[in-house]
Amino acid sequence: MTTEKHMKEIRDTEKLETVYQSQAHLFGKRPPFLRLLAYEKGELLNPPFQNLDQFLIVVEGNIVIYSLLEDGSIRHLFNSEHGILLGDIEYSGNSGQTLFIEAQEHVLALSIPFAQNREMLDQDPVFLKTLIRSLSDKLSISSTLDGISGTLQEKVLVYMRQIKPDHRIISINHTLQILHCSRRQLQRVLADLSRQGIIIKQGRGQYVLSQNQIHPLHQ
Repeated sequence: MTTEKHMKEIRDTEKLETVYQSQAHLFGKRPPFLRLLAYEKGELLNPPFQNLDQFLIVVEGNIVIYSLLEDGSIRHLFNSEHGILLGDIEYSGNSGQTLFIEAQEHVLALSIPFAQNREMLDQDPVFLKTLIRSLSDKLSISSTLDGISGTLQEKVLVYMRQIKPDHRIISINHTLQILHCSRRQLQRVLADLSRQGIIIKQGRGQYVLSQNQIHPLHQ
């Protein structure tokens, strides 16, 4: 559950410029209005029960995206480390189910508000390609995992082969949320796959797919 915390704007123009330059390749032109926002662990990046009205590029920290089901339970939809673009669905006009975007640790994000930047962004072919790629990546992950009706072992292998570009699991917590399973279930499957030589354990909670198991499309 989230706690009552408040987003903090970092009013340091030098730091803002440094962060923007690290993400400038996503744009053809610099958006006219930018902010740098900090969130603490457990804080929502979007107002409760409201959709985002800005793009957020997470440059530090991890976030989780989830929805609340009718019975009050939580369904984790997406987990990501820094680098994700948020707000792409809302910007594209999808006003469907409201999702919750929660910081899993301290998060720093570059903010590009829709209202002040839409006119320029709509005319920026570089950014529009970024937007399409972001939407495509989210759709691919969602449809791939939702379409798997097999065992947890099969889901783990699809996740490592087709979704993770480096074919690695670096966090048990993140992975169990994405695959909607318990820690014990996931650890048992990872241990079995390790014994079979299908994956290789590289550290606590860290695994990589054996080279001969990588899907041909990713070789």
